[in-house]
Amino acid sequence: MLNPIRSFIFWLNEAEHVARFQHYFGIRPLANRQPDLIPKIEKKKNINEKNSNNNTTAQILNGLYNRHHERKVTYDKNVLDECLQEIEHSNNQNKTENPNSTDVDYKVTSWFWYYFFQLGSALGNEIFYILFFPTWIWNVDGCVARKVSILWAFFMYIGQASKDILQIPRPSSPPVLQLEKRYVEEYGFPSTHAMFAAGIPFSLVFLSYQRYEFDLTIGLICASIICLWVCLSRIYLGMHSFLDIIGGTIYALILVFLTFSHVDTIDNFVLDYSSSPILGFLLGIFLIKCYPSVKQWSTARSDTTIILGSTFGFLSATTVMNKLGLLERPIMPPIYAILEPDLGLWCLRTIIGLLIVATTRQIVKTIVLRYACTFYGLDWKNPDSKRYAKIEMPYYYLTYFIIGFNIAFTCPLAFRALGINRDYSFTEL
Repeated sequence: MLNPIRSFIFWLNEAEHVARFQHYFGIRPLANRQPDLIPKIEKKKNINEKNSNNNTTAQILNGLYNRHHERKVTYDKNVLDECLQEIEHSNNQNKTENPNSTDVDYKVTSWFWYYFFQLGSALGNEIFYILFFPTWIWNVDGCVARKVSILWAFFMYIGQASKDILQIPRPSSPPVLQLEKRYVEEYGFPSTHAMFAAGIPFSLVFLSYQRYEFDLTIGLICASIICLWVCLSRIYLGMHSFLDIIGGTIYALILVFLTFSHVDTIDNFVLDYSSSPILGFLLGIFLIKCYPSVKQWSTARSDTTIILGSTFGFLSATTVMNKLGLLERPIMPPIYAILEPDLGLWCLRTIIGLLIVATTRQIVKTIVLRYACTFYGLDWKNPDSKRYAKIEMPYYYLTYFIIGFNIAFTCPLAFRALGINRDYSFTEL
């Protein structure tokens, strides 16, 4: 009974399925592509002879060794910079038919599917949720955004930690062509993009359905489409196997199901207890300290730190707003009708808010990096300094904690002062 299940699981993890999917949608290897592989037997022999690190054996999959797991990430900026640089990097690669860079090992034969799947993958990247949560807080409903962020921090922390504990590598290259280089050094299972794509849309639909009147079936269909789009995009980009995305989707839905009934309790604690900002800040530090250590640096730990910092900063701002009496309790209980938004004010709030966030991010990250590196006797201009855990934790955590706080406190106050705030009468509590 177990053997067929085990065989099916291994079949889902085969890299050949990913390569065929890429080929079908127009991703082809270059004719002059450099060989990436060392035969498994030879690699094992070298390991035994040289007594090299044991972690390389975990990178041997389907008889092949992927050299990209030893590749040093060249991006040295914050996560938002890395996402923007990755987009520019990919565009520059594909605009040239005969590139000279050894990193370019593919060509695109269908630009429609290329941009279709790039956009789908972006829905699960940091750039999307950096834009999504502020936009929802400033223009739609702060209560729903607050509860979604609680679930987001919970399942993303567990997902990222599980990935570094299991240490299951990404699909081997070749046959797979990896289009998104910044994630190459992370492990593959479970796919946290799939966890995000499943957890956020479905949480948003169910939490909104508790407060607003709309067709639940349409909401679930939209959430399913987004989830499928993001998951298939990760296959297209060569970053995950089918097992990775199926496992990530199921994992996220289970975690959301287990946590959903407790979200209101957590939210009430955040709103009612004056000490919750301090407790939240300390809890974030504790969770970062408990994050599993890996021998090889990757972006997983920094991304997790950003998620925790943003969430606890946002929740802390909500506590302060409530204690100052700035959150209005609705006169009538849910369910509410969905009101037509003022698109002009929507855009104005978003532009002003993002300018405040960008300014905050630039100032805070520079100050924190300089002081942290000075304290530990490191060169703050050296990009590798940010890879030390003692630098990475304050650099990302403090920066995004303050950003999260400004998103939910400073920006709404600025909107009120300018007279462009939205209706808060039933959207905050």
